[in-house]
Amino acid sequence: MKTVSLKLLTIIADEALQRWLIEDIKKLGAKGYTLEKAYGEGDSGGRISQWEGENIRLEMLVSTETAEKILDKISRDYFDKYSIIAYLCDAQVLRGEKFL
Repeated sequence: MKTVSLKLLTIIADEALQRWLIEDIKKLGAKGYTLEKAYGEGDSGGRISQWEGENIRLEMLVSTETAEKILDKISRDYFDKYSIIAYLCDAQVLRGEKFL
């Protein structure tokens, strides 16, 4: 079994940012993504009503270079203004060439 080393980049953010985040990651080189609704609680507490909106979890498999570009953009344009978290994990991917 041949695998390719990639990065799994996960972004958790308010769903109101969904359109902008997707535009950004695609412009910066992500070939695709998975989007799910996300629920939880952190240092800013949890959502107490659906009027506040929901969170999303946006995941993509990307090269190290693409991950760095996306993380730079997110930290520069989103972290100061929005409740958002991003994390990066190493991944060994079958058919990894689809993501490069």
